[in-house]
Amino acid sequence: MGVVFLLAFTALMASFGWGGFLGTRYVKPLTKCRYDGTLYTRRADVEEALARLIEQSRQEIIAALKIRDTSSPLYVKSECIVYLIRDTRHDNDESYFNDLYRELMRRLSSALPRIAGESIDVSESVHAADARDRVKDTFIRKLIEDRAEPGSALDYFEVMFAGATAALRTTSMHRARRQAARTEAIEADQETNEPSLAVESAVGSLDLKEELLSDDPIYRSRVADAIRSLPDKLRRVVELIMRDMPIDSSDDSVMTIRKAIGVKSEKTVRNRRGAAYRLIRQALSIGDDHD
Repeated sequence: MGVVFLLAFTALMASFGWGGFLGTRYVKPLTKCRYDGTLYTRRADVEEALARLIEQSRQEIIAALKIRDTSSPLYVKSECIVYLIRDTRHDNDESYFNDLYRELMRRLSSALPRIAGESIDVSESVHAADARDRVKDTFIRKLIEDRAEPGSALDYFEVMFAGATAALRTTSMHRARRQAARTEAIEADQETNEPSLAVESAVGSLDLKEELLSDDPIYRSRVADAIRSLPDKLRRVVELIMRDMPIDSSDDSVMTIRKAIGVKSEKTVRNRRGAAYRLIRQALSIGDDHD
């Protein structure tokens, strides 16, 4: 009877992530909840990788961090590095933490795309550079807070590292553009009579072409799925925007989105664009502003 009880108690403890009390190693569950109250969970491949990693020595993990070939079975996924560095909260192995931190920040930098022509000193380049700095600062702040007091702010980085990074970057880019737009004159394009690119970007602030060029194939797939899942009238607007078609024009010979979808007002196009972007952000984000 005592053995049966102990086995049942062990199983119960493990189901709640309390195996550590019995001296066994286990992968701690996430604590962040969705709007419907259900907990976020890691992908199956991440859980499997973590189950293997926690059985390895720290020397083996540090050696694996040097592997850059993502197809290698020894490659350490970015989501796993986030878990491992959070798990060092209560130990004093500074060298191990530093190795994890350096690789994690390298991965974070790699996950932040650079826009075309960013090396040129133009306003959009400044916005992109500012956004990257904001993302790094925000991530470091979240990590410091997580080490001081366990929370759920970094949970989504264990679910989808590239997606969480992209969401942070989208928010940061949006703020950088809006801040710049407040200080720039609202000038209209001479050919289309639309707001300047800087102001238009500040309003839209979601470059889907850029998101679809992410280095992470899983995140690219999520972006594509988010676009495909839009209602037809919203998806049509997004598709035309991605073809660089202007929303409207004072030149009757120019094909515009307003003409293509058969509406009378450019405001209708902008409203649909805004609705589409909100749905896409919801599909790609974790339900907050990632700040």
